[in-house]
Amino acid sequence: MKQLNEKKTIIFLSFLLILSPIVSMGQRVEVSPYAGYMFAGKLNFVEGSMNIKNNPNYGVIFNFELDRRNGLFLELSYDRLDTKATFKPTGEFQPEYNLFDMFLEYYQLGALYNYPISRKASTFAVFTGGVARFAPVSAIYGDDYRFAVTFGGGVKYFVTQNFGFRLEGRLKVPFFFNGGSFYVGSGGTGFFMTSGTALLQTDISVGLIFRFGK
Repeated sequence: MKQLNEKKTIIFLSFLLILSPIVSMGQRVEVSPYAGYMFAGKLNFVEGSMNIKNNPNYGVIFNFELDRRNGLFLELSYDRLDTKATFKPTGEFQPEYNLFDMFLEYYQLGALYNYPISRKASTFAVFTGGVARFAPVSAIYGDDYRFAVTFGGGVKYFVTQNFGFRLEGRLKVPFFFNGGSFYVGSGGTGFFMTSGTALLQTDISVGLIFRFGK
């Protein structure tokens, strides 16, 4: 627990070091903690399909202003889903197996384009790329890191100059490039991903916006 708190302190201090020069130059920074609901999708194999259960997700987004006139921001985000995976063999009357509890994390960096529609409201579009981490809560399976991209858009509304709300929908796409298969048998279960597979996930979220800078 002590090590975890030390890591959080280091991350917070590092963020302050990054934030300070940007704010001092007059550029805006927006910090948006949020909560939502993710439709987590499934992966299809010859032997059946692995389903990642839908569940609430949460995270935080940092937007760093690059060009105010053109509404361009750099976006850095963290997203987490706590869920579980199941497997259903091919066949109409096959039972569904519970595999393991798991969590899924997205670490993303990209660009956000902001378009004002009034003095307080704006629409936006965002594209990011980075890493998705699939982490089974099991001693049998290790974590799996995959390249992932996200596409999204939504609305921002500011109640005051420095506080507002963010409503967003996003498509998330982790890619699996290695060949593979999936099996369930008396000796246990095992899987590795099929070549060229993309897992399609979507979420809808609502967040707060804390704006720093003029």
